[in-house]
Amino acid sequence: MNSDSLTTQCPERAILNHFQRPAAILCESLKPLQQEIAATKEKTAQLKTKHRIADLAAACGNKELLLNVGGSEWCVKRQHMTQGEGVENTLLAVLFSGKFDNRLIRDDKQRVFLDVDSEAFKTVHKAILEARAVQQAARKGGRGRNAVSCLLTEADTRGHKGLHDFWVKKLLAPHDIEGDRTKCREREPSVTAEGIGEEAGELVSALNDVLKAYSDKRSSLEAELRTEKMRDEHLNTELELVSSFLAPLDGDDPVLSVDVCGQTISTCQSTIDAMTDEMALKRRNTQSLWGSSVHDVPPDHMSRLIDHHRRKRHGASPAEANVPLQMDNAREQAAFDVNAAMYGVVKTGTPHGAQPTSNGGFTVTSGVRYRIVTPGKGNVPGANQTVKYDEIWWSDGFDGNDKAYDERGKVLRVSDWNGWWREAVLSMRIGEVRQIILPGASARYVQLRLVSIV
Repeated sequence: MNSDSLTTQCPERAILNHFQRPAAILCESLKPLQQEIAATKEKTAQLKTKHRIADLAAACGNKELLLNVGGSEWCVKRQHMTQGEGVENTLLAVLFSGKFDNRLIRDDKQRVFLDVDSEAFKTVHKAILEARAVQQAARKGGRGRNAVSCLLTEADTRGHKGLHDFWVKKLLAPHDIEGDRTKCREREPSVTAEGIGEEAGELVSALNDVLKAYSDKRSSLEAELRTEKMRDEHLNTELELVSSFLAPLDGDDPVLSVDVCGQTISTCQSTIDAMTDEMALKRRNTQSLWGSSVHDVPPDHMSRLIDHHRRKRHGASPAEANVPLQMDNAREQAAFDVNAAMYGVVKTGTPHGAQPTSNGGFTVTSGVRYRIVTPGKGNVPGANQTVKYDEIWWSDGFDGNDKAYDERGKVLRVSDWNGWWREAVLSMRIGEVRQIILPGASARYVQLRLVSIV
């Protein structure tokens, strides 16, 4: 419509007709935003339905929760697991927020099962209660350091070397799951009456009212869309954070326990399934470990072996997973290594207390020195298995003139021999050739080759 038609026709009707199409286009431009909001809401709703996530953001804080933590019974308050400085926005808080109660693993007594080392959880829980005491004292004018923050700082300082550091960081490390809520507001559109007579002022004002209403509506919809997207992203992040602690969608994750000298140690089926088939902790036969009693292994040894596998399932790095396999001294390490090998757990890194030598070998605490001449590629034998090996002894050095002993294809059960030989074989792989120097006035030079596991 041109200016001539506006003057020849009824002005009011012509003006209304002139603005009808652009007004409709303006309103239609908001529909994609409305549709995207609806689609995002539906996506979030489907995620909640699929993963049985409760709508309630947080359950009653004073409610007591009955827990089974790695075989140890606990009764804790939900608010202690979800609230307070150092606890909020952590995996622990998300896990017990109430959203995932329908997916938490439960034992045969319907206690919530937490597949975590019980002593590590004890350390975390103690720090939480101490932090709450400090917070209460601060409200009364007292002073003190937050025990949870201190615990996390100490774990970060040690890296992965502390026995409980992996679990401290796993449960208490803060996670950024809020997203960015800030958004710069754009300048509102407007028209001016500049160069137009005063009689057009009301029309300009009306146009500005329409444009402002449109701008406000668009800003409101954009804010709503950001909120819905953030809510969906938030929920996905939380779900990923706690997924290894939840029961599978298509069934149960039974809690399996073993009685070790009267102490119950538990883990879930998922941890057992993640083990390799040759490990004795996984084998299912008439002498199955789970559901039975063990009286010839220290509870601490069994707890460490299980925690080694448990950590791997929860995403630990190889270094973090191997921390429970390191004992405090050589005597304890030697005893632990025997039990570890018996259950198919053999460390593949440097032995405890081993120091590198200038020729690329190692010296262990007992004084025995060794060097791997040819790396192996096969399996590592267990203490109850029988091996075939070659053994050569010299008195004057490897490949020396004074050969004391040379026998090939020897067969021996690993548990029938103690000392350096057993220690060596339990950390060798099939095909490995290792040269060993025994301590003493008349040093002996021994070369072992692990041929096979019989």
